Amino acid sequence: MEDSDIHNLRKETLHQQYELVKRRTINDNSAYGSHVMQFAGIGISMDNLFTCLGTNPANDNFKFVNGNSLLPPTKAVNQRNADLAHFWDKYRKAPDVLVRKVEAQKQVMEAMSHRMHVDKGIQLIGKLLFGVERGPEVLNTVRPAGQPLVDDWKCLKKMVISLILSPSSSFSFFSSCNLRRCSVHRHM
Repeated sequence: MEDSDIHNLRKETLHQQYELVKRRTINDNSAYGSHVMQFAGIGISMDNLFTCLGTNPANDNFKFVNGNSLLPPTKAVNQRNADLAHFWDKYRKAPDVLVRKVEAQKQVMEAMSHRMHVDKGIQLIGKLLFGVERGPEVLNTVRPAGQPLVDDWKCLKKMVISLILSPSSSFSFFSSCNLRRCSVHRHM
């Protein structure tokens, strides 16, 4: 894909990528341009790139999807938002019976509140360890392609087991990996 790694993969469609590559390669019908063909159905070309390629965390920045509107369940959902998508869908589909609607809304709010609490705690740890300026940078660092997520796999296994036992967000998982790479080791 043409420079797709620097764009927001949630906004750009396959058709836009196709047109970009086609324009660049044809180059006014010169002999040096190559041809571009579209394979697959036309309907799929309106899908966003992230449905095929995933997302680039550096562009995604591990944030909520636009405000409080989540993607409809027919589209791919970022794993970080999967629990929220479930509760939001439950709220949307709840009958207008006040008790069920309020209970579903309460579940959405509790999930969001828990996530914000965990995220703020991780951000505070980063600021305390690395300073106000460098803390967020360390936590949001994305390793270059081809490098392992962590250097200490035994430590990662222990962390995964502890995260499985608690419904922590994926943000805390990736941030913890960044903390471990920066030689902040916590004995488990």
